[in-house]
Parts: sequence; structure tokens; C-alpha cells
Amino acid sequence: MSLFAALIYWVIVCIWSAVLVTVAVAFARYKRTLGTGKLLLIVVTIDTARNIVENVYFGAYFGSQYGVFPIEISGILGQPFLLIVPKLLNVVAATIVLLLLVFRWLPLTQREKARAERAVRNTSEALRREVEEHRRLFETSVDLIVVTDRQRLIQRISRSCEAVLGYDPNELINRYGGEFVIADDLDLLRDEMEAAVASASNMRNFECRFRHKDGHLVPIGISGVWSEEAERFFLIGRDMTSAKATSAKLAQLAHFDPLTGLPNRISLVDDLNRHLSTDCEGSVAVIIFDLDGFKDVNDSLGHSFGDALLRQIPERLSSRAPDDARVYRLGGDEFVVVLPGRCDVLDVDLTAAKILEALQYPFEIDSERIVIGASAGMVTALRDGADADDLLASADLALYAAKSQGRGQARLYLPVMRSSAYARLEINKELRRAVTDREFVLYFQPQFRLSDGALVGLEALLRWNHPDRGILAPNVFIDALANGPYANEIGDWILDTACAAVAKWRVKSPGLRVAVNLFPCQFAGGLIAERVNAVLNRWQLPPEALELELTENVVLGSDANFAALQALRDLGVQIAFDDFGTGYASLSCIATYPITRIKIDRSFVRDIEGDSSIHDTAIASTIIVLAHNLGLSVTAEGVETRAQESFLRAKHCNEVQGFRYARPLPPNDVERLFATDLEGERHSA
Repeated sequence: MSLFAALIYWVIVCIWSAVLVTVAVAFARYKRTLGTGKLLLIVVTIDTARNIVENVYFGAYFGSQYGVFPIEISGILGQPFLLIVPKLLNVVAATIVLLLLVFRWLPLTQREKARAERAVRNTSEALRREVEEHRRLFETSVDLIVVTDRQRLIQRISRSCEAVLGYDPNELINRYGGEFVIADDLDLLRDEMEAAVASASNMRNFECRFRHKDGHLVPIGISGVWSEEAERFFLIGRDMTSAKATSAKLAQLAHFDPLTGLPNRISLVDDLNRHLSTDCEGSVAVIIFDLDGFKDVNDSLGHSFGDALLRQIPERLSSRAPDDARVYRLGGDEFVVVLPGRCDVLDVDLTAAKILEALQYPFEIDSERIVIGASAGMVTALRDGADADDLLASADLALYAAKSQGRGQARLYLPVMRSSAYARLEINKELRRAVTDREFVLYFQPQFRLSDGALVGLEALLRWNHPDRGILAPNVFIDALANGPYANEIGDWILDTACAAVAKWRVKSPGLRVAVNLFPCQFAGGLIAERVNAVLNRWQLPPEALELELTENVVLGSDANFAALQALRDLGVQIAFDDFGTGYASLSCIATYPITRIKIDRSFVRDIEGDSSIHDTAIASTIIVLAHNLGLSVTAEGVETRAQESFLRAKHCNEVQGFRYARPLPPNDVERLFATDLEGERHSA
């Protein structure tokens, strides 16, 4: 028993050592989060150290008394001054602990208590604000906020339900939410909510139609989540009425023309593709109409007037189209009539003719009577197109052909039109190179006075010195050039080059003049007179040495063209009306416009023979008489025979040009003509 009493001290030492190790580990691992707990660990450490020292002392002392340790140890440890040491350690440790508790632990505890109380207050305030925010959200949200239990009974709903569904929130509490959803959408709502419960995830966005209190339907977009902890559905619903109206308006704008209300090109392509795949084994006819002279209406009367005119076009088109036809606006002044199930070309042509006739009747707009016609291009699907784009491209080519024939024409698409379009495209590509590489040259067609055979003028004619095909005549490229981007540049080059040449030749032939053909685009901007005057000054050429040849599409182009012609005439430049009689120019315009010469087209000279009838020569005779009565000179083109020359001399035609006298010549061959007369040149021709 005495041995056990000695050993108990060492058991106590081991236990306190374990306590010391535990405290050290806790302090090292959690020193950042212990707070005032650090002081408690220090107190425990002090007391543990004191206990270890005290029990080691008594364990050693009593162990030596009972033979566990050498007896000499008890003699050393049994000295009176050593026996008092453990008690002194108790006093010191107790004093340190008391001081730590009073001066460190208690103040720190008070501060931590204050911080904790502030944290609790802040947490409470945050919770209060959150609750207030939720309450305000339910009161002010424009969207529906709904809380339901698992049975879909409404537990809470936002004030916005009154604006969205017409119900006061109190009317809906504890009511089954599905009773306000129309029957067709109820299964969708139920499936979405059950799927959210099963997967414990958010519901996907979907849309249901709800019944308003007054009976009308309200489309509502819904999203939400199921909370397993709260056993509640939290749903947000947004009224989609405005969004759907906006979407419908955008769809309207995307598929219909806002000015006329007609379906637009997008609708046209969709409808054509549907017709081609389903109707009458894909047969459908398309007629494209382009208003003639609509630009003049806009330029003269304003775009508002032009818009008013366009709004009247659909009624005219529909009035003569079959009942099953549909009218579209492509944009600008182009309209399309689609005839489903049509493959009879004669039937389509008859419809186009009726509509063109209707468009020729006057339009009444703001007390103004406007007469405006149209041109038409026609195509049928079985013959001419595989899809909508092919069909419209073919119809466009037919329209191009119709407009090239003049106003009020209709043409049916033919495959040759596409090959012609490809040819024009190739020509346009080559024209770009020709301009860059300066491949154009001028030839000059001599003009002679019939009365004495004198050389009086030269008509400058454009030729293309093609690197592979040699010298090309204008009929190969002139239309593409006149309507392309290089017309102004080449037109100015022709004018400058021709004036430079005649300025040099007038040294040998002082009265010589040069005739230059102008492109219509050179009149754009109203600066043609200034440009001509600059060229004349550059080459010190008198104005009467230049004659500008114009076709009726320039002469009759617009009031601006008339003013430009008058300005040119005021400079002293001569103006010739080329190819007279082949177009639609009225006799009154000949007397009105500042023209000095009329050129008889070769088609009216070609049929003159020695035994020609009055019918064959009537037009040429009439033009000569008309010109002389108006004080204008006359030049006959394309004179090739003695009979033609004799007839023209007898009718007092002023001048002639043609292969009987000379072919168009390059500049180097022109000078040999200055010493010849008409008779000698005729024999050499």
C-alpha cells in the first residue's frame, strides 16, 4: 500500500503532462481564433506546470522512502527549506493566475461581450432589413412573386397580382394556383413543378396562360425553385403581354413593308419556296413591276408625294390581278405579283398587260393628277427557276429587258437573257482593266457638206483596242460603259482628246469642227457647261468648233438637262439631236430645246434607192423639211450609195456622213482628207 501511495504521484505527473501537451497543441492550432480563451490556456498551463513540479518532487521523495528510488534522494529532498518549495510554487502560480484573471481576462471578456452584443444587434438589424426588403418586394414588385406549399396552395403573393390578374392578394391566399391557369396549360405547370421537386433544382423558364379576373387571357413567363427545407415553391411570374406585342410588331416590321402594308421581300422568298414545293407540282408565276419615271416624281414633287403615290399602287395591282394572287413590295418602286399554280405563259402575259394598263390611269394625290406607267418582267417556275432566288433573278432579267425597250413594256424571261447578263458582267470586269490600261482610242468619222463636197466636220467615235480581240466597235461595250462607274471619266477623256485633235487640225482646215457624243451621266450635277468651257479654254478652241451630239434620253431627261443645254448653247457650242425619229421625242421639243442640228438616223436612209416609193423616203424628207423650217441644219448618217446621195442633195440636206465617203479613221489617217474634195473621196471610198 505504501508503494502504491508512492507511485500515485507519478501517475498524476503523467496525466498532467498529457494535459500540458494537449494545451500546447490547442494553442498552436487555434491561436488565431481563441480570443480570451488564450488566457485560460495560459492559466491551465501554469497550473499544470505547478502540478507536474509538485508531484515529481513528492513522487521522488516518497519513492525513495519505499525503496523505489535510492534512499539518499529522500535525505536530499527531505531538507526543510526544500519542503517549502512546492508550497511557494502554489503561491506564485495562484498569484499569477489571479493577476491574469483580474487584469487581462476580465477586461478582454467584457470587450468580447460588447463585440458579441454588437454582432447580435447587427445580425438582428440585417435580418430585420431583409424581412423589410422581402415585405417591400412583395408590395412593390411589378412581377408576380408567389409562394405555394407542396399542394400548390398559395401561401403568399405579391401586390402586383392585382395589376396582372385583377385579384386582391387576400383573395388568392390558400387557393389552388392551378385554378387560374387555362386547362390547356395546366399540365405543363404541374409537370414543371413536379420535376423541380424530383430533381431538387430550379425550374426552367416556361410560359402559361392565366385567366384574368375579367376573363381575358394573360401570358405569364414563369421561373422558380422548390425549397426542400421550407417545403415551399418560390415562383416569379412576368406578364408577357407587352413583350409579345413587341415581338409581333417586330415580326410585322420584318415581314411587311411599313409604307404600303404589303408583305416584303422576306415574305416573298418564304412564300415562293412554299409554292415551289407544294403548289401544283411547284408551278408559280412571278411578275415584277417597276414604275417608269418614279424618280422624276420624287425629284420634282418631293418624297412625301412619292410615298403617297406608292401607297396607292397596291390597290391598282390588286384590282387587275386574279383573286388568288398576292402582291408584294420589294422596295423602292418595285412591286411583285405572285400567281400560284400558273404555268400558262399566255395567261401570265394577259395578267401583266391588264395591270400595266391599270397603272397608266392618272393618280389623284393632293389635287394633283399624276400619270405614271410601269414596266414588267415575267417568269414561270416550271420553265425558269429552281428556287425563289433563281425565280426572282430571272424576273429581274426580264424586267431589265423590258425597260431597255422603253416605257410600258412587259417581257417574259428567256434563257438568253441570263447569258447576256453574264456577258455584261464580263464586259464590266474588262472595262475596269481597259480604263486602267488606257485601252480606249478615238476614231473620227468625216462629215462632208453636200453642196460643195468640203470636209466640214469629224464625229469622234470611241473604239476599244482590246488586247485579245483587236479593235472593238461601240455596240459591243457602249451600253455597259454608259451605265457603269467609268462613264464620267471616259466621257471627259473623249471630250478632251477630241478637242485636242481638232485644235491641231484646224491649223490646216480652219473651219473644221468636231462632234462629240455625251453620256447621260455627264449632265448629273449641272456642271457640264463649266467642264466644256474649261476644255475649250485649255486647247484655245472657239466654241463653234465643238458640236455635242445628244440622244433623246439626254435631251428629254429633266428640266435640269434643259438648263444645262441652254448654258452650253450660250457658250456658242453647237448641239445636235442624234438618231432623230427613232424614239418618242415630240415635235414641240425640237422647237423648244436649244438645238442647232438634227441628224437623220441611218435606218431612214438605208431604204432609199433610185426607184424608192414615197413611203420609203417620207420620213427622211419630212425631217429635212421640219429642220429647215425651224432654222436647223441637217446631217444624214449612213449614206452608202449614189442614189441616197442624189436624193439627199435634191432635198437640200446640208451634210452627210457614211461609208460612201469615208469609214471612221484613226487620227493618223485623218490629215490626208484635208486636201481632198467630196468627189475625190467618194471615188476612193
